Parts: sequence; C-alpha cells; structure tokens
Amino acid sequence: MELIQRSETIELVHENGNWLLGRNAGFSPVQLIAASAAACTVYTLETLLEQRQIVCRMHRVIFDYEEDPYYPNPISQINVLLYLKAQMQNREAIRQTFLEIPQNCPVLQALHPRIQVNESIIFVD
Repeated sequence: MELIQRSETIELVHENGNWLLGRNAGFSPVQLIAASAAACTVYTLETLLEQRQIVCRMHRVIFDYEEDPYYPNPISQINVLLYLKAQMQNREAIRQTFLEIPQNCPVLQALHPRIQVNESIIFVD
C-alpha cells in the first residue's frame, strides 16, 4: 500500500481510485478506524454464518464513534448496528454466532482495550 501527498490531502493509492485522507476532504484516519471495525464486523459475521450454513442477508450497517474529549482525543467508543434479514427459525442461531465476532475479528482484536465496541443487530422483514 502507498500514501501520496499531491496537495494538503493525503491519498491512499488504490487500483479502483485513490481514497482521500484529510481533515477537510475525504475520510479522516479516525473515520477509517471506525469504518474498518464496522466492515470487519460484517465480514466476520458473514464468514461465521457461511461456515455454519446459516442464511441471512445484510440489509444495512450503521456505525458511529466517539472521541475522548481530552487531547489527543483517541477513539473511546465505536458503535456498530447491523440490520439483517433472516427467517425466524435462523434468528437465534444468528444471535449466538453474533457473540463470536470479537474473538474472530482481527480489526477488533487490534484495537486498544480502552476502546469500547458496541455491536448490535436488528432483524428486519
């Protein structure tokens, strides 16, 4: 991977188009940490469900984060809310599998222990 700086904004080089990383343009590095945690949560759940042959469909993922109010303002909390479509008979198995995400997600494991990660699911019809 490569970072380049053509202007005040840093770019993360990617074959499908560079990502802008900056305070006033594109994504901030802090936003990328929160997005990585949310994305890894999704990938991990999907992998665990596939291994168990449990069918569901990801409808939507909403996430946010909070920063500590004191400098250097590290992330203090990441909230991830997964909206899933699943048949009633699969929902309890999905809930049980969902509990296994933290020990199977490499991004969550890489976060500092002081960062509280709140993950929850909502089933939609």
